[in-house]
Amino acid sequence: MKLLPAIERHARCAFRVLDAEARDDAVAEVLANAVCAYQRLHERNELQRAFATTLAKFAIKSYWSGRRCGTSQCSHDVFSSQAKQVAAYEVRTLGTPGELSTEWSQCLVDNRLTSVPNQVAFRMDFPRWLRGLSLRDRNIAERLSLGYSTKEVAAEFGMSSGRVSQLRREFSYSWYKFIRVNRCLSGEPKSKPGRASRPG
Repeated sequence: MKLLPAIERHARCAFRVLDAEARDDAVAEVLANAVCAYQRLHERNELQRAFATTLAKFAIKSYWSGRRCGTSQCSHDVFSSQAKQVAAYEVRTLGTPGELSTEWSQCLVDNRLTSVPNQVAFRMDFPRWLRGLSLRDRNIAERLSLGYSTKEVAAEFGMSSGRVSQLRREFSYSWYKFIRVNRCLSGEPKSKPGRASRPG
């Protein structure tokens, strides 16, 4: 649809007061709403009424009034714009964008297998443990924690699979030692490292 760039410009101007994340969501919603409105005009053979300004104003007004394209609004849904307007709150991501920039931290965003306390502990401990490694070892450890195979990591870093396996064992020992020291410092009871304690 040739009108979309102009509609997007109108939307970005209308939502300039919002923060970057909310603005991007609002612009995407306006574009979707404008496409739906364009489709309705096409079905009624009224495309002569399809102007970028008109479609943009309609979609922006719909957005501000809480009407969304293709989704029903539930006032009990914490992500619902209707609920956010009524209760006057906003939803933000945990941590700073910098903390969520690494692949391994993205794996935790929608992880329902690991308990929340363990996820929080891991988010705090794993970056601190990584900082104790050399840059090369840090990159290798991150790759291994993401589930890359020994062969894949060896090829990426130009070393033998045997050396990567050796590093994996060294990382494992180093990680468990790091966790035990932290537990002692925090006064937690000593226990054998379990599945939830492992990096990745």
